[in-house]
Amino acid sequence: MVEMKDTVCPLLCDPNCYTPDTIDLVNNDKERQYWFTCLQKMVEKFIDKAGVLNPDYPEATDVAKKCFNSFAELIQQLQKDPNILNQLSIRTLLEFNEKTLRENNFKDAWQMQKQQETEAAFRELPYRLKHLDSLVDAQERWLQIGSGMLAGNMFDWGAKAVTDILEISDNFGLQQAMQLIQKRPWFKDDMNEWVQHVQRRPYKLAVIFVDNAGMDFVLGALPFVRELLKDNTKVILSGNTLPALNDITHRELDDCLQRAKTHCPIIRTAIDQSRLIAMENGQRGPCLDLSNLDKDLCEAMIQADLIVLEGMGRAIHTNYNAKFKVDSLKIAVLKNEWLAHSLGAEQFSVVFRFVPV
Repeated sequence: MVEMKDTVCPLLCDPNCYTPDTIDLVNNDKERQYWFTCLQKMVEKFIDKAGVLNPDYPEATDVAKKCFNSFAELIQQLQKDPNILNQLSIRTLLEFNEKTLRENNFKDAWQMQKQQETEAAFRELPYRLKHLDSLVDAQERWLQIGSGMLAGNMFDWGAKAVTDILEISDNFGLQQAMQLIQKRPWFKDDMNEWVQHVQRRPYKLAVIFVDNAGMDFVLGALPFVRELLKDNTKVILSGNTLPALNDITHRELDDCLQRAKTHCPIIRTAIDQSRLIAMENGQRGPCLDLSNLDKDLCEAMIQADLIVLEGMGRAIHTNYNAKFKVDSLKIAVLKNEWLAHSLGAEQFSVVFRFVPV
């Protein structure tokens, strides 16, 4: 249950019954034990990367160990009493970790990684857009755009199955990711319905909660946005207020849009006409609580007729069961085997879930 306030997403069907979290860690001991172990390993793994990712922070490795110890201590306490953390969930545990990092002078722990991937992605963007523009058939073009958005979502440093690949491969790009994700028919496959709907009735205002920086946003989300802009849809892109893992922040969104202007006249015109804008979402972790959004974003999205949630954190760990008063699209690759199996799927299965009202 959420308290009604002006930061609750105005597009929710029933805000009073909304709960962001998909998985119950309080009452399900098996889920709790798995995710405690999984998240603790993820936090510990950052210790080895802290110094490399933060070369201007000489104490990075030692401080990362301190942050891990704080997280491990919390897990020990939660083993005794799961109720000591308000709204125990994957979301709140990840938020605790990000808060601990910030309090220990990790202003944006993954900034260097995000910058490197963003540079690489922008080098590929002209070729990606040229390829998409060569596809005359709208059905085929949307399938390529959707597949690219899903493949882009593979570039997630919070998912062990992906980091194991990224750390040993120097040439893992969008095309390689497209080969790795599930082939159609997808686990949740509403692509055909989406194409028919968007062709029949273009949207007036779409609000898109984006996920990772780099390949995910530049080569995945941007072409999706561009296709909507072609139909004169106004688009609000919403990124995190504060850094979390390699998720794109509101500030980075602004920077990327300015760079995208130089590559695409459609994007440039939309930005100049304020039909493509970036807004912060008020979030401080890699998940999404639609009952605690930025107030200005809530006001701007009142007239929206489409909401898009991208990535496991925003569309699976949270909001998988959320219902909206407007059309919704939830897009993610299931990059955790346990989570995939709990939903009746396999690892790297695809969720492309379109729910028209």
